[in-house]
Amino acid sequence: MVLNLGQEPKNMMNVVILTHNYRVVGWVYVKKGARLTDAVCEARPFIAVAAAQVWERQSGIHLLQAGFINVSRDKIEVILPAEEVVCDSEEMGSLGTWLLEQRRKALEAQQEQDALDLDVPLAEDGHDGL
Repeated sequence: MVLNLGQEPKNMMNVVILTHNYRVVGWVYVKKGARLTDAVCEARPFIAVAAAQVWERQSGIHLLQAGFINVSRDKIEVILPAEEVVCDSEEMGSLGTWLLEQRRKALEAQQEQDALDLDVPLAEDGHDGL
């Protein structure tokens, strides 16, 4: 039996956070059924980001990755679910370049997975022909 002592169930949401100087990608806790906006508005001065990766926003240089960081709520300019990020052009600067790279990696991973899902045609007798 698990006791939940006054804490509401939470879900993790993968997010992209932009501050003036940094791009942070990681996971934040959001109360079950709540919106990301609600989580930000209800947050204390810092928002906990798990499995965080941080880039310098202008140059795109990867600065660090950590299991956990705190991001100042007052310094956040943009926060959105990572799945909502759409980018079709490199004209968006380092963020656009990063997003295109992530999309390319996801496509390559999907292609590798598709290649592993081999459909071996069956011979007329029902055997795989091997």
